[in-house]
Amino acid sequence: MDPLTIAILAFIGTKAAETTVEKFTEVALEKAKELRQKIIDKLRGNPKAEKALHAAEDGSYTDVEVVSDYLQEAMAEDDKFAQEVNVLAREINNFIQVEGGNWQVSGSEVNYTNKNQAPVIQGGSGHTVNITYNNTSDHLLKSSGEPVHQTHIYNYYYSQNQSSSTPKDLEQCTASDNLPCPYQGLFHFSPNQAEYFFGRDVFIEELFKATQTRNFIPVLGASGSGKSSVVLAGLVPKLVKAGYWQFTHFRPGKDPFLALAQSLVTLYVPNLDETDRMAQARKLAVYFQDRTVLLSDVFATIHQNHPNQKILLIADQFEELYTLCRDEQTRRLFLDTLSNTFQSSSEQSSSSTVLVTTMRADFLGNVLSYPPLADVWRKVNVQIRSMNPEELREVIEKPAQKVGVSFESGLVERILDDVDKEPGNLPLLEFALTELWKKRTSKQLTHQAYQAIGEVSGALTSYADQEFSKLQPEEQERVRRIFIQLVRPGEGTEDTRRLATKAELNQTNWKLVKRLADARLVVTSRTVVTSAENAEQETVEVVHEALIRNWGQLQGWMETDREFRAWQERIRATMGHWQEMNRDKGLLLRGGALVQAQEKLKERREELSQAEQEFIALSQKS
Repeated sequence: MDPLTIAILAFIGTKAAETTVEKFTEVALEKAKELRQKIIDKLRGNPKAEKALHAAEDGSYTDVEVVSDYLQEAMAEDDKFAQEVNVLAREINNFIQVEGGNWQVSGSEVNYTNKNQAPVIQGGSGHTVNITYNNTSDHLLKSSGEPVHQTHIYNYYYSQNQSSSTPKDLEQCTASDNLPCPYQGLFHFSPNQAEYFFGRDVFIEELFKATQTRNFIPVLGASGSGKSSVVLAGLVPKLVKAGYWQFTHFRPGKDPFLALAQSLVTLYVPNLDETDRMAQARKLAVYFQDRTVLLSDVFATIHQNHPNQKILLIADQFEELYTLCRDEQTRRLFLDTLSNTFQSSSEQSSSSTVLVTTMRADFLGNVLSYPPLADVWRKVNVQIRSMNPEELREVIEKPAQKVGVSFESGLVERILDDVDKEPGNLPLLEFALTELWKKRTSKQLTHQAYQAIGEVSGALTSYADQEFSKLQPEEQERVRRIFIQLVRPGEGTEDTRRLATKAELNQTNWKLVKRLADARLVVTSRTVVTSAENAEQETVEVVHEALIRNWGQLQGWMETDREFRAWQERIRATMGHWQEMNRDKGLLLRGGALVQAQEKLKERREELSQAEQEFIALSQKS
């Protein structure tokens, strides 16, 4: 998106800009009003965009970011609208008279050089938007004073929920200053936190070179090794600098075809409102599944729409194909779809689309057991190794150095020794550093604070226990029920996190879910769920599988309830098949399965969703 648009939107829509707007010439102010109305008219009918727009005008920098995403899509899809906005923005620039500042326009870039004024947007080529705030206390300004390059990834919504750079997090992370927290806790690094992402330079370069010669790059690594971060905060920003890439993202989830279609539909069919985009994604998913439309044909159309750009398709947490998609036929058909599109030219440098998958290494056996994919995965997978001591030192020291904070003498060495003793150490380290940051003294991280958080080994457990202890006994029991629904019992593998819907957890528990999200133990979002009738549902998942592996309380709950949860996953798979087959009575529970379900219903009714209870009741009546 042309950065001039959001520059003006941010300029006239924040409290910080009020005094500056008064210094506009009368002509510039009229043009700004005209541009503002044009933006409002374009986003009208999109409730989320309208809500964010109102919040941005009330002074929310975070919502300026959200609006920029919607405008980026609008301008990418409508060249006429983009041209009109460009003309107005440049006319405004010609009439701005700002005391103590200076606007400069060159090509598609606009820069305002007064650091005491409002947020400014700087842009690169085409329709890429890069947001910065020229205010040294703002979380989107680099510690060096350079702009933070905000990269748009289609269908990548998790970043809006997990970013540790929200105003609330700034308050939690701040001692007596306004420094941003450069560590990410249990969240992965997104492109917008790339300046704080260290320790993977060699691997990032390897991935970058692979994109020049391959069109399929499977990234494998242990849980917690930083696979998502290295792609999103390492590879993507490096490709942004190349200047000819667009990015889209999906996680397979329960319905991989729908997830794939959602990631492509905006690029494939421009100028759709949210409802039509959702409907188009569902239609496209069906066409993929019955092979009416080939994935390669969709990519061909996308490249007609964007002839001068390559596409990076990011299939994140690819193990969800095995943990969440329960239908073997769907899984194989999906793998065939990807294989037929990418395998035949996995080493051709001229490909205009590159698929990058991230997957836990312990699921490689699942892929290799399917012959059509086994050979290509063996040949081209890129293994992410554990960090060496020098790389870990970078992870510890350099983010703090970026914002002018130091470690007390000997503390870095102490942390390195502790990390070396912990398997799956990276998420535990990052979480400990985040907690340590909250207890810093002025601009120093101390031994005393490190001891207080429980060191690397105990920081996560101590934090989770502390948050749990704040709850009343009745709330603690409900939290237990919530958390066991967020874990899928492993079948020959470790337990994994599971995406649960609001309907599954019960409306009465959702306020408690929100409190857990505020405590950063879970992540809430909105997701199109296969069983829903063309609608999004609110969803929740554990913030990171490190919590499943390391929080003793949760491990104890799962050991106690493992048999129940394994049964519940089986009945959900049975119920899902029954729904897909138009509620065929022949697929209802019978015999021993029905007897067991009746027992579970009697014993644990409150832990079964309304849909599960109705499925058992219908089976009883049949």
